[in-house]
Amino acid sequence: MVHVFTIIFGVVFATIHIIAEWVRLYWHYPWLDMPMHVMGGLLAVLILSSLRQMRTPLRLLSRVWLALILVMVLLAWEGFGIYRFGGMKPDFWTDSILDLIFGMVGIVCGYILVQALEKVEAITK
Repeated sequence: MVHVFTIIFGVVFATIHIIAEWVRLYWHYPWLDMPMHVMGGLLAVLILSSLRQMRTPLRLLSRVWLALILVMVLLAWEGFGIYRFGGMKPDFWTDSILDLIFGMVGIVCGYILVQALEKVEAITK
C-alpha cells in the first residue's frame, strides 16, 4: 500500500512542482515554497519506506539511520538550491531554516502516514 501512495503522491508532487516552475509560481507566491517542502519531506519518507519494503539493504538500517539519511537529503536539497540559484540570497538563513523546519514537518507527517498505512496493510492481509 505504501508503494501505491508513493507513486501517486510522487506524480502529484512532480506535477505541481513542474507547473510551479514553468509559470514561475514560486516567485509570484513565495509562500508556495513552504507546503512544497512539507510535501517533499513526506515524499522522501514514502520513497525510503517503499525501498525498505522492497527487501533492499535499507531494510537492515535502524530508524535512527533512516532519520539521518532523511536529514542529509534535506541538507543536500538546500545545498542544491544555493548552487542552482547562483549563491546565497539576502534572506538565506531565514529561508533555509524555514525550509528545513517545513521539510522536517513533512518527514514527521510522512512517518505518521507510513505507520498508519502499514497498520492498515497488516489488518487487511
